Amino acid sequence: MNRLENRFSTWRQRLNRAGITNAANEVDLLLETYCGISKTMRLTHPDLLLTEDQIGQIQRLIARREAGEPLQYLLGCWFFYGRRFWVGPGVLIPRADTEILVEQALAQLQGIPSPRVADLCAGSGCVGITVACERPDAQVFLLEVSSQAAAYCKKNKEEWAPRCQMIQADVLCTTAGLEGLDAVLANPPYIPTGDLTHLQQEVQWEPRLALDGSEDGLSFYRQIPLLWNEALKPGGLLAVEIGFDQAQAVCAIFQSCGLVQVRTVQDYGGNDRVVLGRTPGLAPGQIE
Repeated sequence: MNRLENRFSTWRQRLNRAGITNAANEVDLLLETYCGISKTMRLTHPDLLLTEDQIGQIQRLIARREAGEPLQYLLGCWFFYGRRFWVGPGVLIPRADTEILVEQALAQLQGIPSPRVADLCAGSGCVGITVACERPDAQVFLLEVSSQAAAYCKKNKEEWAPRCQMIQADVLCTTAGLEGLDAVLANPPYIPTGDLTHLQQEVQWEPRLALDGSEDGLSFYRQIPLLWNEALKPGGLLAVEIGFDQAQAVCAIFQSCGLVQVRTVQDYGGNDRVVLGRTPGLAPGQIE
């Protein structure tokens, strides 16, 4: 039958059998995105008849989800800091934990007029674009090496913060001529290579380039300070997202590279999530 409630029940059961815990919510999101049928409409109009085209489209999406493809890729977008960001194959999916990096950056930039900020390994651009939205006076540079990810980053910045400057570059090799920065932010690849095959099925659909942090997961943390400290002003901020067990190692690396005021910030789950450090000196208006 093409009755909405019957189809919904079948699709929910298929996702449940595939081990997806929020199956009902995911089906609702697919129905709303592709058929314009909200959860409220489904609950109030259970006898609504779906067309063959609608059924076929949702069936294909359910099959892709059963195969482990991330829901965010199927929807084509995901929310970060209250804003919708376009995503798809080839770009890292924004995650709520990364909002801690943004919160810390915004707090540390208070009192600094028209800050210059670089977002390294920008991916979808969610970090840098959010900073630009929250601080309209900021000059934000988005750096990403992957052409696939850069395409999503460009689309997102055109929607939310067109004044951001998009730079396709390898941040381990060049600062792209940037200097006098108040902050360098990064959510770099930090998963040890040997752990990649043990990740959740959905995560393995995401680009390896955005996940693989070398044998011990610390490659980017070693190289970014060596190159980017020179692009920061005195007292400039370097803030990075880290894996839950990397705080001690990353703090030690930052200190060995001459950064001061090095500290760790936890996420809302109590895990170490962000490491902050500053170049020596004190910038005007900087919060100590």
